[in-house]
Amino acid sequence: MFAKKASYLIFLVAVALCVGLLSGCYSFTASTLPSHIKTVKIHEVEDKTLDPVLANNIRAGVLEMFRKNAGGVRVVNDNANADFEMTLLSYTNKPENYNSSSDVETYRVTIRVSVKFYDNVKERVIYESKSLSAEGTYDVQANETEDRHGQTRAIEKLQDLIITNALAKW
Repeated sequence: MFAKKASYLIFLVAVALCVGLLSGCYSFTASTLPSHIKTVKIHEVEDKTLDPVLANNIRAGVLEMFRKNAGGVRVVNDNANADFEMTLLSYTNKPENYNSSSDVETYRVTIRVSVKFYDNVKERVIYESKSLSAEGTYDVQANETEDRHGQTRAIEKLQDLIITNALAKW
């Protein structure tokens, strides 16, 4: 009898853990946006760093984020229900770790942006951050590069931050 109760208790704890873990998962879907938003315009990234390639890569990352995750919301060039604007405020690439010979092993890329997601129908801000920053490291000892690895990782983290922070507001 005791073994049966213990098994049942273990089962309940396992179910509770699974539910707890799954409740921490999320996805950015059209259902998380206000229902009247069917189209979004992703503006060119305003670049205050004078690095147009990085600004274009950030915009491409945001476009990809919307196309993959926004369900029925379409990205359009004009007359959208919502506008998504970003400004690239700063970019740094600094050594992070050194080996025993004082050679740099890893670098840390930091991208700082401002973000504004505006609902044109209700004429209100859906989400805004004046300073959102993300980092990506790359290992030169493993033949990784700043633009291919460090920036890409930072942009992916930036996408995650935008989704996470924006979902908290919707």
